[in-house]
Amino acid sequence: MRTHKQLVTHESILQVLPEPGCPFCRFLKEFQTVHLQYQGEKEIRHLCNFHAWGLAAVQDAPSAAQVFLKLLEEPATVSNEDSGCDICREVLAEEERRIREFVSCLAREDVSHWLRTEAVLCIPHGIKLRRKVPIVLATRIDAMIESYRRRLAQELLQLSKEPEVDRVGWGSLGRTAEFLVAQRGLRG
Repeated sequence: MRTHKQLVTHESILQVLPEPGCPFCRFLKEFQTVHLQYQGEKEIRHLCNFHAWGLAAVQDAPSAAQVFLKLLEEPATVSNEDSGCDICREVLAEEERRIREFVSCLAREDVSHWLRTEAVLCIPHGIKLRRKVPIVLATRIDAMIESYRRRLAQELLQLSKEPEVDRVGWGSLGRTAEFLVAQRGLRG
């Protein structure tokens, strides 16, 4: 969640397809991080635990301080429930927009190529996407998820058998966590 470097922001879900991992997670994580950087410009009334800590970790401390000052004036606005968080709601709305955008581009060659060859989706985004696509594509999404599940299981099995001093592949733990529940901080 820390924003120590300037992010390259994407305007379309299609721009992140060539990058590793679930494109929806990647896009939304970037959206969320950029969003937290510029919260001083918006009225925030409710924050969940995750986004309160995320805001505390952003590089733009003066803007974050302004948001926290407003919240201190109305302390009942900090919520333990994600559903009441203003940032969670905005991330969910952006997620819906990106799923609709992706579905509207299914006929494009670059999208169909990605689906046939390189596609990786986390389970939560795979489930959300399959609800919006034709049955033939829903079957393809199920196959993609199963293929990636098998690949991760092999990586984890290998990791579990290696002596601690020889271990490589720690990234498989993070990839598995993302696959199961989406990237940290994204409500799947």
